[in-house]
Amino acid sequence: MASYRTREGAITAADSFTALDSLYGQSTSSSVQVPAGTSAIVGIMASISTDSATNGAATFSMQLTGDGLTEQQTLTVGSAGVDGTPASNGMTNLPFKCDVAIPVTASNQVAIAGAMDTDIGTAQMSVTLVFA
Repeated sequence: MASYRTREGAITAADSFTALDSLYGQSTSSSVQVPAGTSAIVGIMASISTDSATNGAATFSMQLTGDGLTEQQTLTVGSAGVDGTPASNGMTNLPFKCDVAIPVTASNQVAIAGAMDTDIGTAQMSVTLVFA
């Protein structure tokens, strides 16, 4: 049986990872506890939206760290291009889903962070990890 853990938050600056430490208004941290009885992250779902306040092109990445992993993981999870009138050019990308096989240590912690390589305005990211 799979277990799902989600974190979301604002990506606040270009070329800098920002901890995703929110859960839609619930008090939480950027780390998720690896569920007992699981041995791997088997899937990742990520969604990104921007207000497109600045013209440009950006790629988005998520990073996993913590003692629940044998090594840091960084994956590209999206992109956005902005060209036009920023006031009417907000963008929402379809969620990204990827099957992975990342070994984890049950009951330890995995921190989730997100980044964009170019500032194209306010960006939000949500990441769900699928454990099995």
